[in-house]
Amino acid sequence: MRDSCMNNISIRERTADDAEMFYDFITKLDNETDYMLYEKGERIITSEIIRSNTENIIKDGNFCVIALDENIIAGYLIAVREKYIRTKHVASLVIGILEEYCGKGIGYEMFNHLFKWSGTNGVRRLELLVIAENIRAINLYKKVGFRIEGVRENATYKDGKYYDEYYMAKML
Repeated sequence: MRDSCMNNISIRERTADDAEMFYDFITKLDNETDYMLYEKGERIITSEIIRSNTENIIKDGNFCVIALDENIIAGYLIAVREKYIRTKHVASLVIGILEEYCGKGIGYEMFNHLFKWSGTNGVRRLELLVIAENIRAINLYKKVGFRIEGVRENATYKDGKYYDEYYMAKML
């Protein structure tokens, strides 16, 4: 995968050597967002776990890119394919971008890398979940061709309130 740049931001495949930098990134992301799965301080992770997870993603032929602002990770996108023969054409996605980098085209560019990878790896369906109140993310997903296929009512709980999630997908 060739690197691409936009205003000093480069997109490239994540490697096991990025473990320390990714640890700093994911800790900051968990502390600043209301829309990722983990609450502040809930994720128990180390650089060693990140290194191992990254090695497994690569070994299994899945997709993982990071957006870099010099030596700071600004965002990431992971696509994990199903393992069964009948569903191997389906990949589930997780994306996260630090608040200060939102709205700068990073998510859009990471999705372009994903679409190229999908085309050469037999992936024909991409799936993700998003909290219904996360309008900025939903707008990005719609912009790159995802559509809402369903609602998971009361799927997440935060601060004494339940939130719905949209089940979104894109066919390639």
